[in-house]
Amino acid sequence: MAAPPPKTISGIQEREDERVIPMTRRPDGTFRKERKIRPGYTPPEDVAKYTNRVLESVRPTPPPPAAPAADSTPKSKAQLKNDKRKAKRKEEAVAAELAGYPTATNNNATPKSTATATDSTAAAATDSMEVAATGPVDPEKKLRALNKKLRQVEQLKERQAKGETMLPEQIEKIDKMDDLLAQIAELSL
Repeated sequence: MAAPPPKTISGIQEREDERVIPMTRRPDGTFRKERKIRPGYTPPEDVAKYTNRVLESVRPTPPPPAAPAADSTPKSKAQLKNDKRKAKRKEEAVAAELAGYPTATNNNATPKSTATATDSTAAAATDSMEVAATGPVDPEKKLRALNKKLRQVEQLKERQAKGETMLPEQIEKIDKMDDLLAQIAELSL
């Protein structure tokens, strides 16, 4: 038996000195008629893409795919720094768990409502921030941050004196002004 006639990308077949698009079935089950193609016509799908022989000869051939080695390329400074940060965060999380601070990973209590869930998450975030803040920090930076907080508290006090209504968090900040002053005095020495 003879081999089936060669098909092109567009699906055109050659039969007995003529080229045709064979009969096909539509999605609804009906058939499309077989169509003849005029001699010399090449559909756009069958036209070969232009290739520049000079560029093809110069272009390097890609190496065969191979399994990448575990440490084949040395890590950049940024990657090393990121690895150190990740390790430090893990150590802080372990230290926080040992110290009894609730963290996002150590929060096994099931919340009774979404409000308590957000409160516990916020508390865990502030606790982890406090743990991170107690680490080695430049005293000048800490002093600048405390001075900024003090300015904000003074602005809140002025607004309270004018008679504006304050949120509970804002009143709490005003109440902690003495602690801020004590910390600033401690760092100034």
